[in-house]
Amino acid sequence: MGVPGRFLTSDKGTFGEHTAHDRWPIIVQNAVDDLGATLESIEGDRERLEQGRKIQDQLRQLREDILADGKLERFSQEEMEVANVPLSFNEELSRVGEVSWFDAEWLFAEIYLYRRMNVLFAQQSLWRGFDIFDRVKQSTFRSSLHGVVELALRYRSLCEQLEAIGEDEEALKLLFKEFIDISLWGNATDLSLLTDATIEDIKSIQGAKVRQESEAKILVNDTERAWEAIRHASGDSKRVDFVLDNSGFELYADLMLAAFLLKSKLVTKCVFHAKDIPYMVSDVVLEDFDILLKDLKDRDFFAVTDASSKEALDFFADTITDYVSQGRVEIREDMFWTTHLDYWNIDPTETKYHGAEIYRDFVESTLVIFKGDLNYRKLTGDRKWARTTPWLEAIGPLAHSGITSLSLRTCKADVQVALPEGVDEELSKLWEKDHPGRGSWWSSSGKWAVICFASGN
Repeated sequence: MGVPGRFLTSDKGTFGEHTAHDRWPIIVQNAVDDLGATLESIEGDRERLEQGRKIQDQLRQLREDILADGKLERFSQEEMEVANVPLSFNEELSRVGEVSWFDAEWLFAEIYLYRRMNVLFAQQSLWRGFDIFDRVKQSTFRSSLHGVVELALRYRSLCEQLEAIGEDEEALKLLFKEFIDISLWGNATDLSLLTDATIEDIKSIQGAKVRQESEAKILVNDTERAWEAIRHASGDSKRVDFVLDNSGFELYADLMLAAFLLKSKLVTKCVFHAKDIPYMVSDVVLEDFDILLKDLKDRDFFAVTDASSKEALDFFADTITDYVSQGRVEIREDMFWTTHLDYWNIDPTETKYHGAEIYRDFVESTLVIFKGDLNYRKLTGDRKWARTTPWLEAIGPLAHSGITSLSLRTCKADVQVALPEGVDEELSKLWEKDHPGRGSWWSSSGKWAVICFASGN
């Protein structure tokens, strides 16, 4: 059987269709509103105000274009130069011919949208590099105070426990599993979906009790295989790479996992891979890393009053800062992560858009952790696989690429693979009870998760 086609925004009754018609206009309108709030805070800089208002008008026009099902236009030479737009977008539009917002491959159109938004800022000299999503990213991270403090206290106590644990294999494995789960469910705070989350909602997602209750919601769990890959890797130097997803609490949770791996001496280095432009509302750009460490030490940002919480937040921020200065934590950006190319292009023959460079880098890694839903979609090509399709089939050439990988994903899109027989039918029936006509949308709800491993052999 051949490889299936990708999900389209015109696929009736899918979450992708809902995203194009309903979610994208809201995301663009939120950007208009947030830019407006920024403009209100600017005083005396007439040129910057004028440029900002022009961007605001262009964002409104972009929203209208989506609502009117406009065509996806090729990027002009000027747009490509000023915003460093990869040629891959125009190449893909030439390949597929005329497509529109409501009748295109979902993955391509969504990534194209964020490129379009970035072009508008890059074209205005005083707004180039501005992160339109910073305001909402910061607001949501501030709302995560409960979970942030809880994890900081947990890490502080862990450091004391590790001294006593030593080489206790079983204890290390249990802690590894806990921190994998923390990193996994950190993804439940994806800002592009939880646009109306209250502080109480965020607390319920982040609390340790909820993580324990969520164990049954992990439909595929290859944590044991990831543990074996790290524990039994040869050589004194072991490296774990994180292909990042969301900033704020999820990045914080990922740093927790990294800090545990380093403190326990399970690995010697962790490398984080960020996006090169503001992207998907909440995705990590380089600046978010420094902002997060600053937020942890800012008592106006996280207004904790008790000494133990303050000490724990400072301790964790200092720990990561020290790891960075020692070269044991590194964060990089690359345009490959913001092209529309799926991860089948992490290949030694893909030389135009850094796929070969990333391949050569990743084959040297002990384990590459792909975080979140978008990375899962790119691993599987966002294709209409049967939901029981084996993971190693759905990730194509990556299955035998020599790259050892782990996908940590809370399910937020139509694509879903690797399920045991009958699970999809059972969950669809369950979801259908409260969501008539949308039973299959359980896989877009963020209520379930998968942990999928590939040895690369």
